[in-house]
Amino acid sequence: MIQRVQSLFFIFSCICSIAIIYNFPVLQNETSSFLLKDHFSYSRLCIFLSALLSLFAVFQFRNRKRQQLIASFARLMITISFFILIFFHKAENHIGIGMILLIIPFITLIVANFFIKKDEELVKSADRIR
Repeated sequence: MIQRVQSLFFIFSCICSIAIIYNFPVLQNETSSFLLKDHFSYSRLCIFLSALLSLFAVFQFRNRKRQQLIASFARLMITISFFILIFFHKAENHIGIGMILLIIPFITLIVANFFIKKDEELVKSADRIR
């Protein structure tokens, strides 16, 4: 359901991930900038998987445990992408703005997980009242 707060965070995470792939350079050197859409295919694949998982989590609103698991996998994909960029390609280039902006979808997924936990607690408290 779109009206839930965590759904908005999942959608925001998906939009940020796609924007990072197409608009922001992740690595730079003195002469050029490297975008994820043109270079770094494994890292791009991980970010796409994270965006797709975030979008898929929006439609899993009936099963909050599954939504938390999907959010965890999406965060894992962002982390893997970050480490691929750092360990394999950092030696010859400098960090670009896209690498720093990878923190935004990661944080929004953490916040979405927090609100999922709050929903779960609310449902459990409503069940206790009955």
